[in-house]
Amino acid sequence: MERCKKKTAASLCSRAMGSGSGSDAPAPVRTIEDVAKEDAAYRARDAETPAPAPEQEAAAMKTLLTDASVCDRCVKAVGEARWVSSADTRTRALGLADSDLGARVAKAVDDLDAPHLRPTSIRKRLDQGVDASCHSLVALLANVVTRDR
Repeated sequence: MERCKKKTAASLCSRAMGSGSGSDAPAPVRTIEDVAKEDAAYRARDAETPAPAPEQEAAAMKTLLTDASVCDRCVKAVGEARWVSSADTRTRALGLADSDLGARVAKAVDDLDAPHLRPTSIRKRLDQGVDASCHSLVALLANVVTRDR
């Protein structure tokens, strides 16, 4: 069964897909203090580098949304129902001009104080094997299509 069509916006990940299974190993215990420390370290690193240009973020987002391997990973990470339910949103985002999409991404990131939602950041984390970044992609999508520039 074909999982995700590459570069076909209208049908991207719209077919039924297997849910996949994660590791059976117990997750390490993380406290709220651990999360706060990690967040502070992330924000400090993020503040040291300038934000990418909006057009660069738009291009990164469109690349994420048309990459079949990202689609497969996101189905496994966020669940088939959540990923497939975002199909219309993904199509709408892909249909936006880069300048409009980039401006919407910048506004969402600023309004939510969420630099981790930048598509370039999501791509970097995915490249490092952090499939949970797909949750950021779905959250960004929901916020990008509902915002004016």
